[in-house]
Amino acid sequence: MVDRNFELEELWHANRRIAKAEAAIVDQELELGRLRCKGYDTKLAEQTLKAFQNGLQTLLVHRKLIHMTIEQIDQGLI
Repeated sequence: MVDRNFELEELWHANRRIAKAEAAIVDQELELGRLRCKGYDTKLAEQTLKAFQNGLQTLLVHRKLIHMTIEQIDQGLI
């Protein structure tokens, strides 16, 4: 049986993870800019940024699934 309170707790955790991922992306973008300004090779920094962005997309999908589950619970579907 699906528990609404459990899903709400999962939603809270998902939101925290998303906030952390967004902060990591901002930090990485700043670092990438600093490296570019100094003329350094930025390939690894760019790859890292892309990995962070992909991770964020995964987290956003997960949060959407949690929202959908809560909606289904509220509608009495599960």
